[in-house]
Amino acid sequence: MGNGQSPRQDRSRRRRDALLRATIELLGETGAKSVTHRAVAERAGLPLASTTYYFASVQQLIEEALKLHVAQRVAELSAMAAVALEARGASATAIAERLAEVLASAPTPILVAQYQMYLEAGRNPALQPAVADALAAFEGLAAGVLAALGAREPESTAEAFVALLDGFALHRLARPRDPAREAAALVAAMRALFLEQVMDAEVRDGLHERLRRPLAPRP
Repeated sequence: MGNGQSPRQDRSRRRRDALLRATIELLGETGAKSVTHRAVAERAGLPLASTTYYFASVQQLIEEALKLHVAQRVAELSAMAAVALEARGASATAIAERLAEVLASAPTPILVAQYQMYLEAGRNPALQPAVADALAAFEGLAAGVLAALGAREPESTAEAFVALLDGFALHRLARPRDPAREAAALVAAMRALFLEQVMDAEVRDGLHERLRRPLAPRP
């Protein structure tokens, strides 16, 4: 069966996607300042008029590129999580290890483009709603996985998980290291964050009380 689109509509969709992918590439290589209608059209191998036909402004280009990237990334991670959750004998640790392996091997240019868009939103408030939607999509995915694993507060914990994963990714961009070592450190951090969500209330409260006690003086 076809996709219900005419050849002309299909060609139009492919052109639009090519422009968005070109935008992501430029963001990852040289930052938001390099994203112009002309530069995007040249990178996509399309006429200059095509960018203004599909996108009224550079900001719209960047916003739509972020949406495309996030949709694809969420789809990839959702598929991976579904397979891991349905696997026979799956454990929270095994799922964390698989997730860490995937995240630690994410292509650097794609990550740079994603965080360039985040940083640009700090300078350009008009981009903040698009970035907020992107973060909400990642947090929604994380909340679903955490709920399936028995987390007590999956929604609020998802925010912390996404922030944790972003922090690791940013450090990895600035200080590349062995993917296996990176994945192991990420699993340890996720495990520590997850433990409070599944431990007994009495144990949790006891640990919280212990952390509130004054530290013993050093000898």
